[in-house]
Amino acid sequence: MPLRAFRSPHIWATPVTMIILLSLALPACYLSGITDPQTNMRRLPVALVVGPQQEGGALDGTARSVADAVRTGTDQKKIRLVTMSPAEMATAMRENAIYGAVVIPEDFDHTLAGLVSATPGTVPAPPVVTIVTNAGAGNLTAGLVNGTMSPVLAAVQRSVAERLGVSADPYRALVLQEPFAVRTVPDRVLPPRSGSGLTPFYLALVTILIGFIAASTIHPAVDAAIGFAPSEVGPFTTRRRYRPATRTTTLLAKFAVLLAVAPIAAVLLNLTAAVVIGVPMDHPLVMWLLLTSAIAAVGIGALSVFAVFGGPGALINTFFFVAMSLATGPSVPSEALPRWLRAATSITAMPPILDAVRAVLFFDGRGTAGLTYGWTHIAVGGTVGLTLGLTTTWWYDRNPRLSRHPAEAMVTAGAPPG
Repeated sequence: MPLRAFRSPHIWATPVTMIILLSLALPACYLSGITDPQTNMRRLPVALVVGPQQEGGALDGTARSVADAVRTGTDQKKIRLVTMSPAEMATAMRENAIYGAVVIPEDFDHTLAGLVSATPGTVPAPPVVTIVTNAGAGNLTAGLVNGTMSPVLAAVQRSVAERLGVSADPYRALVLQEPFAVRTVPDRVLPPRSGSGLTPFYLALVTILIGFIAASTIHPAVDAAIGFAPSEVGPFTTRRRYRPATRTTTLLAKFAVLLAVAPIAAVLLNLTAAVVIGVPMDHPLVMWLLLTSAIAAVGIGALSVFAVFGGPGALINTFFFVAMSLATGPSVPSEALPRWLRAATSITAMPPILDAVRAVLFFDGRGTAGLTYGWTHIAVGGTVGLTLGLTTTWWYDRNPRLSRHPAEAMVTAGAPPG
């Protein structure tokens, strides 16, 4: 076949079109979510905690006024402010139900009263309002909480200062310009080698990649083993004698290979992360079961896409399992994604796997912290992939025009059988 024959659009049109589409889709996926999460924020869950106040004399009720001002000053479209007790906040943090909290301490009124009525020349410490961030949710989420609530508290500081008035004592006058301090702290210190909260993301990403690459390897390997497709290694090309097999039987064989290798891959992934690298893992058995199921579900879905779409399935799998996973799961909470990406989190692989891995690593394996959500979506995704693949191949097998036999395909195309 001469080189000039390759100028035919039938040869290059499809790959060129797919590359153009991916060149548009990939930056849209990768950059849309991370470029401006502050603007995209919608109803990020944050707690407002006001401890029962000690008696503070004339300033009784100031803590409640500060809480009311925080509620009024918070953009309810961006932040879903939930009033909680200290105990409820602690539980919500452990269950990954909130991303942060604004905590007004029990001694707020009492300490503020002491600041106002202090002996001239003395500068007592002001009360402290704390922005508590959920360490397990990652640094970017902590930044979103702090970046949104700090300006609100700064405005409340000014309003309280105006209410207290100006003192003749220059020391107290200076202090009363900011009648309470604001500090930001994480709810807890993550264990060493936690990657500033990003370890679950990379572990989830590797899990998805193993499932995706496993399917991409098993698909051509089984086709080559039955003689349907040639096997090429470097300059060597071989083709086994073709053994007729239906599409459904072939897909079931691919599923079997995947399900056999998934637990082995999960064990090696677990050992590498926990033993070689030193990632803290308090629930290794739960993690192994989770990673095995995730690899199997992703691999089943990818193999089914290959069975349904053939060659273009490689690009479809790359976009869905890699590009969309990176776009919807890394470090930006779903509440801070653009609307179209937020909708995609319900069908892409990354969010449930990431939430489940994060629950095992950082939240003591609690079902309410994301593990139950992950198990459910992994089961549903694997079932959908299995059903899609087997139903489609069964239908293909029942239609003689869609036969997978190479000789029949050539006859259909008008070429002499060989």
